[in-house]
Amino acid sequence: MARTRFPKVSDTTHERRAHILAATAALIAREGLQGISVRAVADRAGCSRGLVEHYFRNKTELLLAANRSVNETYLERVAGAVGDLAGLAALEVRLRKLLPYTQTVLDEWRVRLVFWHQAGQEHTDPVLAKNNNESFYAAYDEILADVRYAQEHGEIPETVPLIVTSELVLLLVMGIATACLGNAQLRQKRPLDRRVEMIIGLLKSGHVSALQVGDPETEY
Repeated sequence: MARTRFPKVSDTTHERRAHILAATAALIAREGLQGISVRAVADRAGCSRGLVEHYFRNKTELLLAANRSVNETYLERVAGAVGDLAGLAALEVRLRKLLPYTQTVLDEWRVRLVFWHQAGQEHTDPVLAKNNNESFYAAYDEILADVRYAQEHGEIPETVPLIVTSELVLLLVMGIATACLGNAQLRQKRPLDRRVEMIIGLLKSGHVSALQVGDPETEY
């Protein structure tokens, strides 16, 4: 994996930390946690091991920060894309930014899956599980806000239960994204578009018949 250009001395501490965390996430996406060492991260980031250790005291701190960074990057990306949108318009943008339409987002999901697996192991750092839960509920809270606004403004039926529906939407997206990791056909634009349309259609109608979008035989 190619080295990247490390930020100049004049760049901020935040930029340098972000660069190291991006290098860490890239390594995890390609090699999992087994291929991670402070030296490997330094090589990928284009800096010395000592510089990595200047910003992160040890490997554990580095990994926990990388996990948080991946999820914070998603939230920042969505906030910029959603802007002043609300309701189903905001939700559609949110879903499209969460699903792996791009290699960058696909790699983010690879990193998430690695950390989810790690959090399920015995004797894992409890901070990791806490970080994972916080990222889940941050995404859930935003979806719930979109769905609540949509219902209040007549975009979805009053009979749709907000809390369980918002959780179901997030779990559906998580399942689709996870399936995409091993299915190149599913992560193409039209198959992903179909699934976004299915979710939005289900919310608008409150009926499972809305899940029939396009032709699954030809459009996957």
